[in-house]
Amino acid sequence: MEEGKIVKLEIEGYDMNGLGVAKHDGIIVFVSKALKGETVLAEITNVHKKYSFAKTTKILIPSSVRIDPVCPYIEGCGGCDLLHMKYDIECQVKEDKVKNAFRKILEKQKVKLNPIIRNEQTLGYRNKVMMPFGYDEDENVIYGFYEKLSHNLISIDQCKISNPYVNEVVEFIRKYVSVMHIKIYDEIKHTGIFRGVMVRNNYKNEMMVVLIVTKYVDFSKLLEYISTDFPLVRSMYLNINPNQTNVMLSDEYIHIYQDKTITENILGLKFNVSAGSFMQVNHDNCEKLYLEAFRMAKLTKDMNVIDAYCGMGSITLNIAKQVNHVYGIEIVEAAIENANYNKELNNIPNATFICGPCEEEIQKLTHLEKIDCIFFDPPRKGCDQKFLDTVIAMKIPRIIYISCNISTAARDITYLLDHQYTLQEATPCDLFSRTSHTEVISLLELKK
Repeated sequence: MEEGKIVKLEIEGYDMNGLGVAKHDGIIVFVSKALKGETVLAEITNVHKKYSFAKTTKILIPSSVRIDPVCPYIEGCGGCDLLHMKYDIECQVKEDKVKNAFRKILEKQKVKLNPIIRNEQTLGYRNKVMMPFGYDEDENVIYGFYEKLSHNLISIDQCKISNPYVNEVVEFIRKYVSVMHIKIYDEIKHTGIFRGVMVRNNYKNEMMVVLIVTKYVDFSKLLEYISTDFPLVRSMYLNINPNQTNVMLSDEYIHIYQDKTITENILGLKFNVSAGSFMQVNHDNCEKLYLEAFRMAKLTKDMNVIDAYCGMGSITLNIAKQVNHVYGIEIVEAAIENANYNKELNNIPNATFICGPCEEEIQKLTHLEKIDCIFFDPPRKGCDQKFLDTVIAMKIPRIIYISCNISTAARDITYLLDHQYTLQEATPCDLFSRTSHTEVISLLELKK
């Protein structure tokens, strides 16, 4: 087995990310864009001792569940890696991903694994998109996404999973930058000014546009065109990022147009979303995810609840409608300011937001009153052990763990199971349709 070799493979199944799985000369091969039951020709792209990776070059015997991808950039862009399979199969792959990640847990105890919460709108659902800019071989200004596992920019005209209005705005900005000869940033040479664009939109399709640059640029002429041609653009910012890095955004935002925030509606509550706010990228399935988490929590009017890693308070304030009191905890000061504003916006008296490390702040709350349930929705790296140890020491009866990284969720849940908790049920949620990413909501209870 060597890189570049073309081999004939019969696809036997899928791995946890939806890659086809085959065997060649006793070696497991993970094959992109290949479906179970297919026979394909594939090029070996990466070789390891016990397994290899390959990409499909020709389909000899296709599967009945193969579909024609709606996106013309599927071969280059690394984003939507499941566009070639029917949605039913995608959902099955994601349910199996949770089963596989929780395999060791399932061997020890009985857990109710619920069907995946499906997405009714598998295209056009993303409410946030980041588009880096660059040049093509002819020095034309382009924008798009990076090729998988590389920094090669794939030029696109539109992204099928993002809001269609967003594509129109980004294309207009591309033309403006090109006509005005604003130099595009080169991360290798550390030259140029314009890095790219971030766009967020709300349930009304109103947009916030962030122009990412290395230094201040006067975009007043662009703003005139935007105000005339794109009334759905309600807010614009500059993000100043002079650092030699491939990280697009810095912490420095300058407001340059109309409103400072856009307003999102989640389960009947209003949330002011700032340029730096965290918000789930799929509005409709975000609401379904929250409702599933609340069902698991069995919220009642006499309960006191903690929402750790609360961000702008979208879960916290929706919990508040159903309980005695809820405490939202977040270490990012700007997020807590945003959460408190949203609390006042919705006139909710029984929510308290606290800025600080979660593991320290939840411990302080035990001296105030009994906590009946804790929610946590940590970043991809999962929870710090110190945080988990504090939760364990507090003997909180019920835990709702929401995670966008099933591997770290399984790790943290296993640790909790070793310390007097049991996993009762788990529900996958498809927030990221046509990609291999999966969200999962888990219910843990303290042993009686």
